[in-house]
Amino acid sequence: MNTLQALLNDRMERSSQIEAVTGGGVSYTFEEYAKRIDQLAHYLNQKGIRKGDRVCFICQNHHHFSTIMLAAIKAGAVAVPLSWQLTSFELEGILKKAEPKALFFDREFRDVIAAVNVSLDNCLMVESGVNAKTTQLFEDILASNDGSDLAEEVSEEDLAMILFTSGTTGNPKGCMVGHGRIYQFLTRRGNRGFDLKGKRYLASHPLYHMSSINHLIAAAIEGYTLVFLHDATPKRILETIEKERITFMMAFPSAYTYMLEEMKHGSYDLSSFEIAISGGTKVPVRLIKDYKEAGIQMMHGYGSTEAWVVSAWHPAMGEDKMGSAGKVDPDVEVKIVHPETEETLPAGEIGEVVMRSPFYFLGYYHQPDATAKVLKDGWFHMGDAGYLDEEGFLFITGRYKDVILYGGDNIYPDQVEEVIEQIPGVIESAVIGVPDELYGEVPSAYIVKDESADFCEEDVVNYCQERLADYKVPSIHFISDLPKNKLGKIMKKDLRELVVNA
Repeated sequence: MNTLQALLNDRMERSSQIEAVTGGGVSYTFEEYAKRIDQLAHYLNQKGIRKGDRVCFICQNHHHFSTIMLAAIKAGAVAVPLSWQLTSFELEGILKKAEPKALFFDREFRDVIAAVNVSLDNCLMVESGVNAKTTQLFEDILASNDGSDLAEEVSEEDLAMILFTSGTTGNPKGCMVGHGRIYQFLTRRGNRGFDLKGKRYLASHPLYHMSSINHLIAAAIEGYTLVFLHDATPKRILETIEKERITFMMAFPSAYTYMLEEMKHGSYDLSSFEIAISGGTKVPVRLIKDYKEAGIQMMHGYGSTEAWVVSAWHPAMGEDKMGSAGKVDPDVEVKIVHPETEETLPAGEIGEVVMRSPFYFLGYYHQPDATAKVLKDGWFHMGDAGYLDEEGFLFITGRYKDVILYGGDNIYPDQVEEVIEQIPGVIESAVIGVPDELYGEVPSAYIVKDESADFCEEDVVNYCQERLADYKVPSIHFISDLPKNKLGKIMKKDLRELVVNA
């Protein structure tokens, strides 16, 4: 069966004596790692978790994150990783959608979960980690299960994961990742010729991100080592690269920028470091050149949680294409269409980027209307503006969507507006992304308030901080009116132009 479950069962045995995971003072070979995964899968089965049941987990960057994720998948359940940046307000919307049968969490998130207004009485709750270590409870669970194979066999059409891309109550969207599609991604022809066995990957990027999840699964399949880092400051990252002889890592451009600054003040042996992978937002050409001058090659990719991978640029493709989003993956089709007529446009002409592949998402979980808006006739609409050149390189020029891309994290303006408009005295609001050199874009809110309302910018910020993750809290600007079309719809494009050109 061409499923991720079957692939894990087959491939992990091939790397049995290679170090699989390390961090928090412990290290496990692939043989030991596979046993721990099987033990936890057995435990889930014994507790009544069955095929299709959702297993949620909110854990920091430690090896038990990947153990939980792979155990859920091997048990035939659906793995649902959750962002540790979420507030109780945001987490509530996701848990209502996911209806988990099990929830694993680190001790530091206990209060956040306790404040959620969702009944978890029938949900298996396991405190799995504290600081940089697993809990005794988690280890006892593994030790008390023999790992015998009781898992239900899944099909290619079954779900392996649900990855939530937003978090406000009322509109969280869960991207459904199918077993057959992720199997095709991991075994696609684009992977051939790259031997990663024995390489060492620094897992310092937030593990709940699609780009990290990709590596957590690929490591189990390809046989490379995951070195987990919890306190990922620039200094700690560079120290870990030196100490652990890291081969490659993934980070957003902002993280690499701060690492570069640290490299100017300290001396580090980075001779093992072969490639710095980036993406999530536009990677500045300046940053790629700075790393090249430091003797480090950088590559970057373009994709999304829905699309998975679309394209990638690496140094062999030439410096003249450095500012592109790279060459489209061999197994992916991309076309540029007119945003209104959806007519296919010729090379060099800017339009909306749409794609299809054997491994993109199956749709949004229990949200057919939201799915229909972006998945049309088998083509996923990225919401980005761009063009293809004559050589097949993809260039991204902007976005048709209003999504704000903050250093690789998606901020959905309607989430923030929903919170702001709960404040008494707010008439209407519009949240847009404004350019920022370090993060790409930062959220900025423009608010029309009642003249009699007695609150200031700081009051709105404080209100948002209580309900939103820090990176979603916008700067606040009061305005007499917002630009609108004849139908009364707020024109964010016009607002953005007024702000940027002011």
